[in-house]
Amino acid sequence: MPDTDMLDRLIRTAVRTDDDVVDLVTALVERPITRQCWVLFLDERAVPVSFVMPISDLPWQPDEHVEDFAALVGDVLVQVGGTEVVLVWERPGESRLFPVDWEWVDACACAFEEHDVRLRAQVAVHTGGVAIVSLDDVEPVDDGPLPIAS
Repeated sequence: MPDTDMLDRLIRTAVRTDDDVVDLVTALVERPITRQCWVLFLDERAVPVSFVMPISDLPWQPDEHVEDFAALVGDVLVQVGGTEVVLVWERPGESRLFPVDWEWVDACACAFEEHDVRLRAQVAVHTGGVAIVSLDDVEPVDDGPLPIAS
């Protein structure tokens, strides 16, 4: 059960640092339950918008619909009065991200940039914890799990 006092405080506080992003995501998604992506929206002051979009029906691997996903997020961003988003990759039963997860991180970074959607951060939530993910931190490994930034 989420700590509602902490969550109430966090949704009224600007998300300025990576630690702020991790704190917000940790309060919203305490532990991974299902494989899905959460889209969190931040306003011009970097304060979370009171709208969260969970998406559980994304394909296993990114495909041509990643562009549609980016366009949808861009449309919603405008509708809710946001200026940037945080993508949260919920991965139950895993302690690390796998190559397919990194494909999603990369595909979304590219598609969001093409659609002028400012991506504040991408965050992994799995049994190993919650952390910002960055493609700069990845060293390719043949078909095995890849670490996340700590």
